[in-house]
Parts: sequence; structure tokens; C-alpha cells
Amino acid sequence: MSEPDLNDAWYDYAGAFVDKKNASTLRWQALTSDEQEIAALWLLEADMYNGGFIQFFCNWGEEAYLHARRALQTIGAERALELIASGYACIARLEHDDRLTELWDIPKFLTEEEGARLDELDQRFWEDPDRIAETAHRYYAVKLGIPAP
Repeated sequence: MSEPDLNDAWYDYAGAFVDKKNASTLRWQALTSDEQEIAALWLLEADMYNGGFIQFFCNWGEEAYLHARRALQTIGAERALELIASGYACIARLEHDDRLTELWDIPKFLTEEEGARLDELDQRFWEDPDRIAETAHRYYAVKLGIPAP
């Protein structure tokens, strides 16, 4: 299977779990642990490639971040895991900041150094050192019996 076909198959498969989460009032709790990981990987990649870590975190919050961390660890994507953990470290000091009324307030309170660090981490993530879609597809295809495209 070619890489574009594999990526398309993975994103279609994973997107179904994002849809399931979004359609339920239970949100993340409507998914099994594996489905949470798969959906979080889909959200992570979609937002990281669009607007970086800040977009991912501010759109989906800490719960999605934690599911994505678990998923990256599960599939052995150590470099990507390190990059998003470093991204979180840039914003962690704001966790209990009373100035935040919503997650999208976070960028307002980043220092220049934190913003530059996040940009650097985003650039490194975009290199896709762990080939996340391919690695995730391979892992979950075996575990969950994902049909081949």
C-alpha cells in the first residue's frame, strides 16, 4: 500500500472515532481507551499540521493532550511524545492562572521565549520523525483488526 493510501485509510478510520466522540454528550467517555487514543492522534495531527501545539491544546484541552500522550507512548512515537511534552511545558505555568477565562487566552500570556520555543517544536513535529500515521495504523491494525484499504 502506498503511503498516501495508508495515510488516507488511517485518517478515515481515526476520523470515525472523532465523530463518535463529538456526537455523544459523553464526549471522550463515549470511547474505549483504544478509541480515545486513535481519536486523539487524529486531532493532534490535524491541528499540529494546521496551527501547531497551541492550536491543538487550545482547541481540545488537557484531556485530548493526555490521550494523545498515551497514544504516542503506546505506538512508540517517542520523538513526537517528547515534542508535545515540551510544548506542554511551555504553557504549564499558566494552568492555574486566574487571567485565563478560556484555553484560547493562553497565547496572550506566553513570553516571547515560550512562543519561539513552541514554534521550534512545531517545526520539528512537522518533520514527522516517527511517521505517526503509518506507525499508528500498523499498531492498531494488528491490535484492532483495522481493515486494509
